[in-house]
This record gives sequence, C-alpha cells and structure tokens, in this order.
Amino acid sequence: MKRQVLHLDVRADTTETKDEVAARVGRALNCAFTEVERPKNHYPRVATVLGLELRLTDERGINRKSVVKLDGYVTERGFRTPGRGLGEHASVDISAYIVDLLTMRTGLQWYRPTAEDRAAEGKASAAYDDWLGGVDDLRRMRDLYE
Repeated sequence: MKRQVLHLDVRADTTETKDEVAARVGRALNCAFTEVERPKNHYPRVATVLGLELRLTDERGINRKSVVKLDGYVTERGFRTPGRGLGEHASVDISAYIVDLLTMRTGLQWYRPTAEDRAAEGKASAAYDDWLGGVDDLRRMRDLYE
C-alpha cells in the first residue's frame, strides 16, 4: 500500500492584512505563523501543522481583488523517495475539509480556487516579476547564451 501525503490549496477574498488572517488561521488550526523572507513569494507567513508546511500569501485575484492564499504540502523528509520526491505516494487533497473548517472557525468565506482564479493570480505574479526585474534579467541571460 502506498503512503499517503496530504496537500491543500484554498483562498479567501478579504481586505484584511496577511498578519490578521494568519492570526485567525493560526487560532483555527492551533498553530503559529511566522514571516519568512522570500521576496518572490511576497514574504509569506509560514506554519507547520500535521507535518505540512502551510504558506499564507496575499495575491491579486480576478479583477485585481485582494485574496489570501493558503497552501500546504508535506515537508517531512521520510516521505521523500530518493530521486523521485513524493511521486510514489498517494496524494490526498484536504482542501474541501480545510475550506469548511476555516469558514466555520475564522469568519471568512474560504473557497477552492478555479482555473480562472489561478490564471488571474499568475498574471498578477508575472507583473510582480516584471517589477522585480526577473523577466528582463531572464531575457538578458537568454541573449547572452543564444
């Protein structure tokens, strides 16, 4: 029987700050979020619960609305197969459960993202990368080596 690994990917539309939402989610899941310096990921708040690393970021959604994104994935090394990562494990998506739990416990309306939600976030992230200079740097690198 394959080992199972959990993952989640949920959103909430809110104008609250990341810290305010992190406090609510932390109380709801009995964990504490801390800020991590990863500028490309908008300085996420990170916590660990049930062997999952949870990452909370603020995003721009459809029509540039303010969205908080919470995703979680297994970080426990014992679940990784050398050279294959988590590929040989059965992946269990607990997003639907987390949506219901967080909606009940935080007072925010959580939801699972649609393809349109992800596309809007990707577009906003690409604009952020351009602002950071990432795309221009990549183009310069390609020009050097092509």
